[in-house]
Amino acid sequence: MPRGKSKSAGKVNNMGDMIKRLNKKYGMEVAHDLNKENPTEVKGWIPTGSRWLDSIICKGQKAGIPIGKISEIAGLSATGKSYMAACIAAEAQKQDIYVVYFDSESAIDPAFLSKAGINTDPNHFMYIQAITVEQVLEMIEEFLGAEQR
Repeated sequence: MPRGKSKSAGKVNNMGDMIKRLNKKYGMEVAHDLNKENPTEVKGWIPTGSRWLDSIICKGQKAGIPIGKISEIAGLSATGKSYMAACIAAEAQKQDIYVVYFDSESAIDPAFLSKAGINTDPNHFMYIQAITVEQVLEMIEEFLGAEQR
């Protein structure tokens, strides 16, 4: 190497190789070249059952909950959160999406889910009583890992 032209520590010479190496290390696409694709682009939506709410969520378009994103339903007690989640789950199943339903209150009745239009057959639906946030995140990691295998 010519004098004064030494490799500096931490310098990456080929970003394409680094992207491949990181994705291989983590077993999934975590590093991206944004000139080729945008991993944050929403490619699908699940209706909420409310046209008004669907248009608010997606800036004036009739869309709903973005597929591939984490969405949280929050509100005061007895304001319809469980019903809204059940309606969204039923709409997801209409799109052949397997539903995993985390219940932090352990208050869901299978009859309620069925009346909301959910197919509770294990081939279409999994119910999980969420004990702690840490356990929920571990379960999500497990699902994502299984999806990559």
